[in-house]
Amino acid sequence: MNILVYSGDGTSRTSLIHTVNSLRSLVGQHYDVMKIDAQGLLTEPWEESTSLLVMPGGRDLPYTRDLNGPANDKIRKYVHSGGKFFGICAGAYFGSDRISFQPGTPLEVLGQRELKFFQGECRGTVYPGFEYESEGGARAVRIQFNRDIFAQDRLGFDVATVYFNGGGYFVNAEQVPGTEILAWYENESGQIDAHVTGAKAAMIACQVGQGLAVLTGAHPEYDATHLDPGNPEYGPQPNVVTRLLEKESERRIWLRSVLIKMGLKVSQLESAIGRSSSTIIPPGAIQGVPTISPLYLASIEPSLTTELTRTLSGLTNDEGQIQEQNDTFQLVSSPQHPIPIHTPTTIETEGGDEEEKVTKNIVICPTAPPPSTLTPEFNMSVFFQHLQLVRQRIDHPFNNNFNFGNSLMYGHVVTSTQTMLDRNFELCQQLPDGFVCNATIQVSGRGRGRNSWISPPGCLQFSMVLRHPVRTTHASAVFVQYLVALAAVESVCSLPGYEDLPLRLKWPNDIYAEAPLEHPSQTQAAMTKDCQQYVPRMVKIGGVLVNSNFSGSEFLLVIGCGVNATNPNPTTSINHLIRYHNKVTGKNLAVFSQETLLANILVKFEELHKLFLGGNGRGFAQMEDMYYKRWLHSDAIVTLTTMVPHKRVRIKGVTLDYGLLRTVAVDDQGRDIVGEEYRLQPDGNSFDMLKGLISLKA
Repeated sequence: MNILVYSGDGTSRTSLIHTVNSLRSLVGQHYDVMKIDAQGLLTEPWEESTSLLVMPGGRDLPYTRDLNGPANDKIRKYVHSGGKFFGICAGAYFGSDRISFQPGTPLEVLGQRELKFFQGECRGTVYPGFEYESEGGARAVRIQFNRDIFAQDRLGFDVATVYFNGGGYFVNAEQVPGTEILAWYENESGQIDAHVTGAKAAMIACQVGQGLAVLTGAHPEYDATHLDPGNPEYGPQPNVVTRLLEKESERRIWLRSVLIKMGLKVSQLESAIGRSSSTIIPPGAIQGVPTISPLYLASIEPSLTTELTRTLSGLTNDEGQIQEQNDTFQLVSSPQHPIPIHTPTTIETEGGDEEEKVTKNIVICPTAPPPSTLTPEFNMSVFFQHLQLVRQRIDHPFNNNFNFGNSLMYGHVVTSTQTMLDRNFELCQQLPDGFVCNATIQVSGRGRGRNSWISPPGCLQFSMVLRHPVRTTHASAVFVQYLVALAAVESVCSLPGYEDLPLRLKWPNDIYAEAPLEHPSQTQAAMTKDCQQYVPRMVKIGGVLVNSNFSGSEFLLVIGCGVNATNPNPTTSINHLIRYHNKVTGKNLAVFSQETLLANILVKFEELHKLFLGGNGRGFAQMEDMYYKRWLHSDAIVTLTTMVPHKRVRIKGVTLDYGLLRTVAVDDQGRDIVGEEYRLQPDGNSFDMLKGLISLKA
């Protein structure tokens, strides 16, 4: 699921960076935190895959200009249907019924707003001195929590100090139906509306249909460790930043509690309760994001490791480092040698985010895979043993020529297996065909379009180097993504006893499963209103990404795959499906480990790829029946939105030349229109490709 942060015109760049970084640090192991602009909110089907929509600080007027009308209609419907909205400062003004900002001054903004999540007025600024594009009006303000709401969290404190710059308060919030006050500004001299008795509401939660909108005038997302206390606009010492740093731990814990109240799953956070109030978290420290770990390199035979080590050594400088386009790697000659500690550096990306870079250690294991004490979450010896065992079961002339997975590089915590291979082209060119990089945790995994693959515990994630010949007219490289997804499903469902597991393929590159119905009430809820026929709920459990480059007479492909494999409930994973299948059938099918599933997938994919390239030039035609048996789309009707008027078409299959979606037009009764056929391609959509959004091939 995604968390979307609005990044359109009017958004404060600083607020956007703090919002994205704080969310990624607290919930990034469970959600994909992505930016989205006005066009994306209006045109993309983001609603069903989004757990939270965030409107950060900035300017309210550009928000109204770009989102009023159809985009706001989508936002309202999303929240009414059970979605969550988080409006911060300008986002809180925007989410209220009406706004009163700096009346009687040159900055005055008054008027009604469309979303109306808070059925009242947001009035500001609470403190004087606000200036656009300046820290001159910034303050460190004390926020008093609602003890009744946060009592269960046992925070150990009921006041936090947070950044403030131009925010409002929610007038008479205690009298507005459906509104709970989560926190108040502590009463101080100099606040707006001094005649108002009692504390002013700083953060509220509004029940909106089945959904929830949390609005805040202050900025709980601002991380003081990323602010510059030397900026003179913050005032003389002790200034705004130094006061925020004194209470930074409490701010983090409170924001975490707010996200929990919104129904989000959060990362484990080391408790700061009981620490000295003067504790300052070092700049750049992000709680909840694990530290990058060493990469261990081993092979199924020591001779392959020796050869690969020789190749990698040829790429190093005098310090034994491989300095590549995206990453720097330090070679460590064996697990017995000390592993260097490298100082991370922070760079700013093109999108305005801050990204931490650190040299990655590659520990060579020359004679045998590392002991399991060094890689407790993935036993490389067990993987190689199972790889050999599965290969021996293949009844085919080329079963002695299998290479995929012969060399493996594993890290417990990595940035992204895909990025380390795809964005370091010189290194990738030197790696052997079928080289695999896998990890237990990815902190910045990459997916199709703008998506990232988020790695919850138990997700099998790997990337592989594949050399695919260019001059194979019967075997277009576009089919590789289909073969990998098919291999992931067939590596399980082709095993005796596992044939009925409900794993499915979604074109072009996703893996789905029928979600188990754990309770009888779920069965009733899954019935259609008209005919009370059971309709299975399909959930995504995996995906495939293929990046390609030319290298001589071949494509140098980097294949990325992530599959929910051993995840515990409530996540739907392959092992979850197996346990549920055993429960309802009385069988005792064995579950998979990360090692056994990876080996199964690699062998099945290599088998399919060899057939694809050979097979007397028949290409994907050899796998058609197998593919259609597993996919979701037979005879499904979708809407072709790139035609005016829109055209409804029925999916018939994929073309055997370039893997396009083959469809035929249907009339108002859903009957095929003979002769009116269309070939379709993905539109690059980042959310749900087949939700009425496919493109006619130009």
